[in-house]
Amino acid sequence: METDRIVVIRRRNVIRGWCQECAGEVDMLNVEDAAAIVGMPVATLGDSSQARTWHVCQGSEGATLVCLESLLKSM
Repeated sequence: METDRIVVIRRRNVIRGWCQECAGEVDMLNVEDAAAIVGMPVATLGDSSQARTWHVCQGSEGATLVCLESLLKSM
């Protein structure tokens, strides 16, 4: 049996930024949007092995941002 998943991310929720771990400019989401995509409450992200693989940084306004590439690879 084979399954596919389609994730639609609206551009207004995406920020372009530099990911140190990817060493490049990538699309980034705030941590709340990232948690919603994977179907996990934000409060449980610290205990999630999936979330530990995400590339995380602080945005210019102090918000926690997640590299979209790392989030999609963890799914």
